[in-house]
Order: sequence, then C-alpha cells, then structure tokens
Amino acid sequence: TCQESLPDGSTVVPVILGSDITMLSTLSGDKSAWPVYLSISNLSKAKRRSVKSNRLILIGLLPRCPNGLKTHTIKIAYQESMATMFRPLEEPAKSGIKVLCADGRSRHAYPRIASFL
Repeated sequence: TCQESLPDGSTVVPVILGSDITMLSTLSGDKSAWPVYLSISNLSKAKRRSVKSNRLILIGLLPRCPNGLKTHTIKIAYQESMATMFRPLEEPAKSGIKVLCADGRSRHAYPRIASFL
C-alpha cells in the first residue's frame, strides 16, 4: 500500500477535492463559476462536518466557459487550470512535509489526492 512505501514515522494525508457550480450574481443573470475546495480525509467526521472547523479551503475558482467553445479547448483549459492549482502539492507529495498532528507529535506527511467529488 501507499502507507507501507513511506519511511517509518511518516503518514499519508489523503486529500479530498470538491467542486460544484455556484451562482456568483443573481442581478446580472448567468454569472457562475466552479469553486474548487480542498479538505483532508483523516479529520474526524465530527470535525469535518462542523461549520466552524474551516475544514474546506477554497484553492481556486474555475470560470464558466463561454458557449461555442470546442469541447477539446474546454478540456485543455480545465486540465491546465487544475494542474496549476495542484502544483503546490507536487513537492510535498514526493518528499513529504513536517506537520504537527492532533496528538501533539510531529510527523513527516505525504499528501495524496484521494478523491474528487
């Protein structure tokens, strides 16, 4: 498994990503975008569901593409935008990052994208 391939004392930090269309303005009609949120899945369920926990972090906002664009163009724009948003995770995913865990111990953590909702 992924955890077994890491050095002793290290841990995987499963990253959950989510996005859903959001209306930006009701006054100007069809202004909408796709916010992209990040959370980690090894938070307790109670913490993850708490309104005050700041469990979701907005990492980007994908604009709605204008009608008439070719599907291929939209796919490339989406892939490049997502790659730009996730670039800061590339180095920590390879070499890890020191984090202070809830139990007070410092661990070497390796973030991995676990799901996209």
